[in-house]
Amino acid sequence: MEVEPKFSPVAVRRDAKREAIHRAAIEQFAARGFAGTSMAHIANSAGMSRPALYQYFRDKGDIFQAAFVALFEDLVEQALSALRVPGSTAEQLDRFLQRYEGDLWERMAALPYADEIIKAKNADVAVAVATVVTRLTDGLTAFLEQRSPHAETRAEWVELLRWSPKGLTYDRPSVETYRRRLTALARAVAADLNSS
Repeated sequence: MEVEPKFSPVAVRRDAKREAIHRAAIEQFAARGFAGTSMAHIANSAGMSRPALYQYFRDKGDIFQAAFVALFEDLVEQALSALRVPGSTAEQLDRFLQRYEGDLWERMAALPYADEIIKAKNADVAVAVATVVTRLTDGLTAFLEQRSPHAETRAEWVELLRWSPKGLTYDRPSVETYRRRLTALARAVAADLNSS
């Protein structure tokens, strides 16, 4: 069996096609929900035939997983990039939280089928997303290591920054309120970090 070189033109075209399919799938799942979206909807939105779509994905669940993971990869990359932008610790943590948590909340708040999409995640999607989120946690940990010599306290801050945002959505706040809460969380952690 011949293996394609990592950066061959064919591999690049396939990656571009997969990205187009991911975008089309996210658009369709957002507009129709998981149950209401068909392979034909995704294929039409991606500008391809349904048989061509099956050359890339086994079924709608496979596309859903790939698109969901790609979405999280983008959010994680944007959040980690935000930590590298110069500024105060509070500003950097706020940008980090806004890019990951705030942007995700804003996207989900705009979807009429958000609850259905969240429930459509299966064990495979959860495992794949957890792997991506590990990069987020590792990047946040590395950022905090540069600011505090206390490993135990650092671990508490990472835990707080990773899990507190979930609690801040308990009452389903507006996007503006949620973003304000994230800013307050970033400031509180930065103040504690700066006092240690």
